[in-house]
Amino acid sequence: MTHAQVVKKAKDWLRLAKKCNPVFAERGGQVINEFPDAIGFTAHETIVVECKVSKSDLLADKKKPFRSEGGLGDQRYYMLPASLYDECEDHDWGGWGVVLCGPDRATKQVWGMKSADFTSNLKVERDFLRSRVMEIQRFGT
Repeated sequence: MTHAQVVKKAKDWLRLAKKCNPVFAERGGQVINEFPDAIGFTAHETIVVECKVSKSDLLADKKKPFRSEGGLGDQRYYMLPASLYDECEDHDWGGWGVVLCGPDRATKQVWGMKSADFTSNLKVERDFLRSRVMEIQRFGT
């Protein structure tokens, strides 16, 4: 599966399984450092999904500076193809949930109902939403 295919599945999962609206994917605000692959908002929570299609990308994700700081998301998940999960059995997921996807529409949450005690950074989330609204006003998408 390609990264774009996994991101599409993440958007669908956020809308359908997590009941998020709005959902944004693969575009970050210009005012923040964190650009999630997919992010969804409910009335009370923000859910971030990082999509991974290779083991090297998954391992590199831990080195991002904002992973250890308060960032986006009350709930945080990795979405990856089931075949990649099999390669990463002993991976330390850092408290993130794991959602598996396949070439069909199916997704399966295999780890974590909620992420481990994350406290989202509300200022960063507000900046993210503001930048997306400004982008929509400017470009109409």
